[in-house]
Amino acid sequence: MELPRPHLFVVPATLGVCGVFLAWGNPDTITLILGTLIPVLGWAGAQVFNDLFDVEVDRVKHPEWPIPSGNVSKREAVVYGLSLYAASLILAALVNVYCLAASLIGLGLATIYSYMGKIKEKGILRNFCFGMSVAACILVGSAATGKVSLLSVVVIILAALIYTSDNIIGRFPDVEIDRMMNIRTLPLRVGLKRAAEIALLLVMISVCIAMFLWLLGLHISYLPLGLLAGAALLWTNLAVLKDPERFGTLWIIHARYMSQLSLFLSFIVGVVTSAGLF
Repeated sequence: MELPRPHLFVVPATLGVCGVFLAWGNPDTITLILGTLIPVLGWAGAQVFNDLFDVEVDRVKHPEWPIPSGNVSKREAVVYGLSLYAASLILAALVNVYCLAASLIGLGLATIYSYMGKIKEKGILRNFCFGMSVAACILVGSAATGKVSLLSVVVIILAALIYTSDNIIGRFPDVEIDRMMNIRTLPLRVGLKRAAEIALLLVMISVCIAMFLWLLGLHISYLPLGLLAGAALLWTNLAVLKDPERFGTLWIIHARYMSQLSLFLSFIVGVVTSAGLF
């Protein structure tokens, strides 16, 4: 169970739920559960394949992890990952063809992201591939309702920008290992400062979009939490830009993690309020 890193399941679960509510303000319980479970299973499978393709790096960075340590063989990892993928796709197919298509898109992006790590291609294209694969969790949640609203599409775009930025900064703590192993990450290609500038720009665009979602019908009750989350996201990025070596560390990544989830929870608050559920 350690391999798919269950402590991170809160990300696809939150985004899946967000997608369901954005498309259908008052969803039934079954749709809500499926809109959560399908992206979580897909995310879990993608984590397994990411570790499988990144095994050479992890032998240096995390030798205690299941695959590098030999506790899980590569064959076992493939079977495990495919089983999680299959479970996600079977459930999606049982929901509707739109959910299946959305799940295939998300799993395809996640697998490409993992494979680009294997070939040591970790530039901006891989960062964007990560952002799109995470944003696909919202698409899956919305598709589970049988419809994808304009509001859903806009939130998917801002999610892709946020998680592309997150993936760029996520490489900062490993920059020396990446340099040693000749892995072509964006920070190594353009420098930490320039990479931090790109990450900040992406977050600024996404936060600006988020602040005007009321124009698309989202109830303004999302703004208090949304403003706090957006400000926290901007602050963490500005801190990294000010001193990438000092602030491009795990604690700032965790702070961004909480800010990101809070932003998407604020959208749920807006939809739920609009639907009169509280």
